[in-house]
This record gives sequence, structure tokens and C-alpha cells, in this order.
Amino acid sequence: MIIDVHTHLYPLSWAPLGRMPEDMFDVDGLIARLDAGGVDVAIVSDPHIWFGDLDVCDIAQVREYNDFVAELRERTNGRLIGLGTVVPWRGIEHIAEARRAISELGLVGLAIPTSDQGRYLDTVPEEFWNTVTELDVPVFIHPAGTVIGQELMGEYRLGEVCGRPLDTTVTLARAILTGVLERHENLKLLCSHAGGAICMIADRLDFGHELRDYAALGPWGEVRLTRPPKDYVRRLWLDTVVYGSDPLRLALATVGAERLCFGSDGPPVPFPLSRHLGMLDELGLPEDAQSAVLGNNAQTLFRLNGERPAS
Repeated sequence: MIIDVHTHLYPLSWAPLGRMPEDMFDVDGLIARLDAGGVDVAIVSDPHIWFGDLDVCDIAQVREYNDFVAELRERTNGRLIGLGTVVPWRGIEHIAEARRAISELGLVGLAIPTSDQGRYLDTVPEEFWNTVTELDVPVFIHPAGTVIGQELMGEYRLGEVCGRPLDTTVTLARAILTGVLERHENLKLLCSHAGGAICMIADRLDFGHELRDYAALGPWGEVRLTRPPKDYVRRLWLDTVVYGSDPLRLALATVGAERLCFGSDGPPVPFPLSRHLGMLDELGLPEDAQSAVLGNNAQTLFRLNGERPAS
């Protein structure tokens, strides 16, 4: 089975409210895309990006989205399976909605933005992480529409090609260094775009941590991790949306084939699934590792086969 863990759809009723690609409202079009690419299942989420006046992070839109995505599994005979969306910085209503999305709507995980209004994973309320670990579901993190350094990225779509991976890198580094992953050992984070550059800077995080008491390099934070930061990077789950086999090799070397999940980011990215699958073929993985990345890991992570994933 091949599972694409990174696809996006919005409710059709939202289409007149913004300037979004048409395929992000086309359920049948996504099914056709899966058929053409030989992919069995897609995990659908809200990317928290909207071009227009609609605030998709507002609790009213969040609830409407979760109702929409919860219907997809039955509507498509299991081809599309949804993640609940929440924005935990925005109050206890979002934490309650996280519980509703899993316990009442039957969604298989949650999707949250990498940041919201300048706030990063290290400032997410502890109640949210406690709720997630109690529900025992994975959290998919994906950059929203506004990213760190936005004021420098108005041309050449730099916010997309540079800003979003940067936002992911910063938020993961902050979560690791401030002890979020240490405090919540059972937390399962699936990171879009292979975690940005988190694998590239993992050894640099260790360098900083090792010299944390060397005052000549400047101040360190209050948290004293019990293990090197790279140990927590290795606990992340990563998708394969990196557009090249070289960064994918780095992700593979960092977290292993057992924590990589195939993804395409389509829609809205219009590349055919064959292109993403071909990039994975370039790695020359053994058959068991290839099967793990293509679908077995996602089956386990989202408990589509009843198995409980490793923390």
C-alpha cells in the first residue's frame, strides 16, 4: 500500500471567499490524481494558508473544516482520510476541538501550524500537549501563511521556497531546546517538508548544547536537556516533500527509514505523483525500507492497521 501523508483540501463552500488554487476544493480531482499515480490513500489536512480575507485559524472555521474532513473517509470509501485542524495558541476552545476531532469525529491525527502570530511550538499550552499524548495521536506540523522573516520575502515567492522551511526549522529547534520533546516523551510529531533544515542543523544544535556554559559565545536558555538535542531530532517523523534526493538522503541518515513517510504536497503542488515516487526510487532503498517509507510507516503512525507506533 502507498500512502501520501501530505495533501490538502478545503471545503468547496470556501472557494468564493479567497484566491486559492481550484484543485484544493476538488475531492474527485484528488482521487483521480491518486489513481493516476498508483497511490492508495491520501492523508488530508488544512495547511493553515489562505489567500483572502478568511481567517482559517479562527475557531469557527476550524470546526467547519473538521466537520468537512471527517466526512471524506466514508465519502471516498477510505481513499481520503482526514486530520483534524487546530491552532492551540488561540485558547482552550481549540484544545476542546482537538478532543472533539479525535474522540467524536474519528479523525486519525491533528494538524497545527508551525507558528501563529509570531508564536512557536515552545509557547503552545502544556494542556494541548497533554491532550495529544492522552489521545495518543500524531501531530502534523505545517507552515502557515506568515513565516519568520516575512518582510524580506515578498519577491520570487521566497516565503514559500525559503520562509516555510525556515519557520519549520526554528519552531522545531525551539521545541527541542526548551524541552517540549523531553517533557512529552510519547509525543509523535510528523514534520512537513522533512522538517525544513532541522536535519542539517542537528549537529549544530549539539554544538551549541555542548558549549552552553561557555559564556564567551553568549547566553544560553534556562532549560538543561538531559540528552543532546540531536537525540530529539531523531525522534521526529518526517515526510519526503523535499524536491530532491540529496536532502532526502540526509533525512534518511538522521531519522532512519522507519520514521520517513511518503508525501507529495499535492494539491496544491501540481507535480505528478510519479515525480515524487521517482525521487524516492533514486535512493535505492532495500525493499523492506522502501515499503516502510511508501506506506507501512504511515499505516503504523496513524494506526490505520491497528498498530501502536513507537514514541
